[in-house]
Amino acid sequence: MSDDGLDPQGTDPEAIDADAYIAAVRAGAVDPYGQSADELQASLDAYDREWTARLLALSDVELDAVVTGRMRVPQLPGPVESEGTARLRAEAAYVGRVRALEAQAARLEAAKRELLADRFARLLAEPGSFETNLREAASVLAVELHLSDRAIERRMTDAWQTVTELPLAHDAHRAGRITASHLRAIVTATEALRLDAAVEHEQRALVEQELVAVAETTTPGRLRSRARRIVDRVLTAPLQQRYETASQQRAVSLHDAGDGMVDLCARVPAALGAAAFARLTDAARGKAKDDPRTFDQFRADAYLELLLTGHTPQNLAGVNGIAATIIVTIPATALLHDDADRHDGANGTGNATGNGTGTGNGTEGRGGDAAPGLRFPAMLEGDILVDAATVRSLAADTVTWERLFLDPVTGVPVTVDTYRPSRAMRRWLRRRDGHCRWPGCSNRVSSTDLDHTQDWADGGPTTLSNLASLCRRHHTMKHATRWSVQQLEHGILEWTSPLGTTLHDAPQPQGPRFTNTSHDDTPWGTPTTAEPNLANAPPVTLPF
Repeated sequence: MSDDGLDPQGTDPEAIDADAYIAAVRAGAVDPYGQSADELQASLDAYDREWTARLLALSDVELDAVVTGRMRVPQLPGPVESEGTARLRAEAAYVGRVRALEAQAARLEAAKRELLADRFARLLAEPGSFETNLREAASVLAVELHLSDRAIERRMTDAWQTVTELPLAHDAHRAGRITASHLRAIVTATEALRLDAAVEHEQRALVEQELVAVAETTTPGRLRSRARRIVDRVLTAPLQQRYETASQQRAVSLHDAGDGMVDLCARVPAALGAAAFARLTDAARGKAKDDPRTFDQFRADAYLELLLTGHTPQNLAGVNGIAATIIVTIPATALLHDDADRHDGANGTGNATGNGTGTGNGTEGRGGDAAPGLRFPAMLEGDILVDAATVRSLAADTVTWERLFLDPVTGVPVTVDTYRPSRAMRRWLRRRDGHCRWPGCSNRVSSTDLDHTQDWADGGPTTLSNLASLCRRHHTMKHATRWSVQQLEHGILEWTSPLGTTLHDAPQPQGPRFTNTSHDDTPWGTPTTAEPNLANAPPVTLPF
């Protein structure tokens, strides 16, 4: 509050009871400046302490003048706020305001979703043809919103599915704990899970709970990457079967992009697509220094040149354009199984990299009674699932093998046994990091630089505990902005923003993590799920 008895936003203090306002925010209301109830309480306590100190500093004559309204309570003597501090305070106010608007927008989006879902549910109970009733209801709203009835019909269907099948995610979005982008990532990632009738309801709920807990702490891009592995754990159809079904949808399509341009798209197996993209990237890296084209432009030109002037083999048998380096994670029994037994038995784990194809960590398998399998699929570039047959095919043609040891509790890579330290360090860090380690960035590790957490110029050593992968954009930002970082144990990076916000970025597990299920199902080590706060208070009317 200011000296004239008004708060910084100019609101009459008698119009708002501070304790009631904080209680409303604690119950679920959104502060227009993005502050939590605890932050508001701390500000109120600090204000009370300052006001008490200012009153105690007054003489009897000054106190009488204040009581009679002849003077204001003077400020306590102290240092003048610097220009830099003033800029940070303004930046904090801006960030808080945007954060509050995001929360308010999420609440409105969730309320709209509930309305659409409620209308859909009432249509299910109405007599007559549900399909006809749905089209009619959608057309009525579509006319008012100047949208197509098909679009409204999809919205109503999606809203009903989200509210009824993903209640925890909907609740988290409604409370402003996750954004609409996070919610879309969860909806997309769980589509196969929600269609899998063999998965029990309790398992679906646990997966949703884990995804919401992840969404509350990371970006949509990283959430999508982790969600693939989380969902794959419980799907009853092995990845190999799903891959064989999906591979039948291979296709090439052409889409008008305007301005005389088109998008030429191909849906192909992940390993082959990644290898083809890596070949184009390698070609771009070899372009002349005076070539004015960007990497993307050069890749596009090389792509068309290959398609229009290259030659396609008549017989692809025995042709493998991917030279892989296989990194076997013990146990690696998956590489010992042939296609005949790929749907049963215990499959182990293994990695495959080559020509930019990324890394693969093992294969899937729903093991039998005698030897339960490890549900640990191969991963391409750390976030794309790869089927077991592809991994075995790459392994069959490779000439370079090395072992990658993982922490049995966290699944984080620990070391590689190789005789060439510099290459080993690069490989080890790429496996550990998986992507750019800037908070929230999901750029793949193949396009990152290795950065000294403590700068080399400041005496930082070239060790695994002082190196991390950063994409070029964030590598530059680390050195050119007021962000700071230090590396803690186990490769955890502690970032501090210019506003003093501390963020921790931990390496994602690259292998299976073992839990103690002998009693109470208590996780051994870091839990993979967290119970989200699901309390949704009724709407509170606030004076703003």
